Parts: sequence; structure tokens; C-alpha cells
Amino acid sequence: MTRALKHAVCVQVDFAGRDGALQTREGLVTYRAGDAILTGPSGERWPVSRARFDATYEPADSAVGPNWYCKRPLVVDARQAIVEERVHLRRGEGVLQARPGDWVVTAPDGGQWVVEQDIFAQTYRLLDDGD
Repeated sequence: MTRALKHAVCVQVDFAGRDGALQTREGLVTYRAGDAILTGPSGERWPVSRARFDATYEPADSAVGPNWYCKRPLVVDARQAIVEERVHLRRGEGVLQARPGDWVVTAPDGGQWVVEQDIFAQTYRLLDDGD
């Protein structure tokens, strides 16, 4: 596995009014009332549990606009998928499909997700052993 740094990317956020499911680029993901629904730099949308959101995002500068939050920088483990594979989300929230070239990311707390190759290039930086 390779270490990578998640940039402090700002995203637009809405909070779910009720339980539901969202078709992401990588698969169908369920969410609960109060969870954050994020919209990324390429228009991609995905849910994040409220507890994880509160721990990893902070409100953006008011000049950016209402409902914008920035991801706190985070060092993760990442590996590129060589063949298609499935990644099971915690809490039974769904199963994501990684295609060859996509990145499977693992957070320090063990949570995993899939990031398309082009989005990974925009939002992460691979770290050298010296970083």
C-alpha cells in the first residue's frame, strides 16, 4: 500500500432529512437522517455519516458560500485496483465497485472507499517515504 494525503478540498454539503440511498459513481450507498450528502469538484455525490463528517470536515470560509465545508488534511493508505473488485462499506451502507485504475482508500480508522482515478489525481497526493 501507498500512503497518500487527502487535500483540504472544499465541497458543497446538504444534510439528509430522512434515511435514503444515493447512487454514487461506484455503487449504491445508504445513509441515515442527519448524514451529510457531499458534492465534489467533478459533480460527484456521496454520503458521509454525521459522526465521520463532523470529525473530518470544517466549515469553509464564509467567502466560499453557504453550505460549503473543507476536508481536513488526512493521511490514508491507498492502492490502485488492478482488476474489478468490490469494497464493502461499514455499517452495511453498501458495496462499491472499483474498476481497474481506481483507488481503494483506507482511513486510519479502517474505513474504506473507492475513488475514481481522475478524482484521486485532483484530490490526493501520493507521499514519499520521507513525507
